[in-house]
Amino acid sequence: MMKHNLPPLYPHQKGRNETLSLIHGIYAGLLSCALAVVLYLEFQQSTMEILALSIPCLGVGTLILLNIVACLKVKKGANEGLIMSRVLALFMLLSFPIGTVLGALALWKSLKSQWQV
Repeated sequence: MMKHNLPPLYPHQKGRNETLSLIHGIYAGLLSCALAVVLYLEFQQSTMEILALSIPCLGVGTLILLNIVACLKVKKGANEGLIMSRVLALFMLLSFPIGTVLGALALWKSLKSQWQV
């Protein structure tokens, strides 16, 4: 029989607050998909004025950018990331049902006992 020599497995170096960072990335992706669907359907049907559509899109776009920034700052273990994560987790709680679960997980992972500096 042939003997296969497998290369050694190197342990994956996990960053700080990996789960919390992933939660913010997932939520930013969900918001991006939701915004794309709303824009696609609106431009197909043209039921709203551009100004009435642009204001909510600007708000959702701001939330997307803030979640991306929080994702990066949380990975670094910065104190601003902790504060930003807690504030954005409160906004996540309003997005029932998926956002509520992600927001609860984000609040749990941003506790002092779970936070990795």
